[in-house]
Amino acid sequence: MSSKLEYELMTIGEILEAKQQAPLAFAPVSPIEWHGPHLPVGTDGLHAHYVAVRVAREVGGVVLPTLFAGTETVLQSGPESDQLGVLGLAEDARVVGMDFPGFPVKSLYFEESAFGIAVRELVRALAADSFRLIVLVNGHGAANHMRTLERIAREETRRNEVTVISLMVWVPPPPPNQDPGHAAREETAVMMAIAGEHVRLDQLPPADVPLRYAEHGIVDGPAFDGHPTSDFTVPPEADPRSATREQGERLLELEVQAAVTRIRNELAAW
Repeated sequence: MSSKLEYELMTIGEILEAKQQAPLAFAPVSPIEWHGPHLPVGTDGLHAHYVAVRVAREVGGVVLPTLFAGTETVLQSGPESDQLGVLGLAEDARVVGMDFPGFPVKSLYFEESAFGIAVRELVRALAADSFRLIVLVNGHGAANHMRTLERIAREETRRNEVTVISLMVWVPPPPPNQDPGHAAREETAVMMAIAGEHVRLDQLPPADVPLRYAEHGIVDGPAFDGHPTSDFTVPPEADPRSATREQGERLLELEVQAAVTRIRNELAAW
């Protein structure tokens, strides 16, 4: 059995052998996006690809090159949706995703329908090539991005022919939190474990300088859940400057094992 599983590196014979063992394809899908001044812009896709490779080593299958594409929404302000307000941004600002005013580099977001077309075409191409379980591996938390992947998974699944699932790599944080945050301690720790040479904590202010959401695009989970700190700064427990590689390795192990369990359950259902 071939030890290769990254699709772009495999020969035809190796692909055929892998499909005979398990007709399973992992497709990491996440955008190029601002992740503070200290993390790579490909963080979400790098995270998704890393988890996909680890899972494939345990359950079989192939891993497609990461599709660095994703979608986001315009942040809202108002009585029912005060996304701008909880981040300390001006109510009249027009902000898409994590592209806050003044940031020198923009994220590469796709319009939602264009993103959906790209993902659907990828899924259909894999299904046409006799893959029977297709896993859309996602490291990006935007609600419309996740809804699009989940919708395509439902619509492209055909009983006894092909199953498509959307897999979010992040394991939900403990209650009452619902969101792991963005470019904060947990995501920084994960990237230290995946690609530590590309994490640049030296690009952040000294440890005694507060990190304002609006200035750095670093946000703790409770803020996204509607409970920001009073001064709109990252709290100590979410500060990326306290992240460690060891913490990232623990988080990744939880993610990989949760994903392995889900994929094995899907395979057992065939």
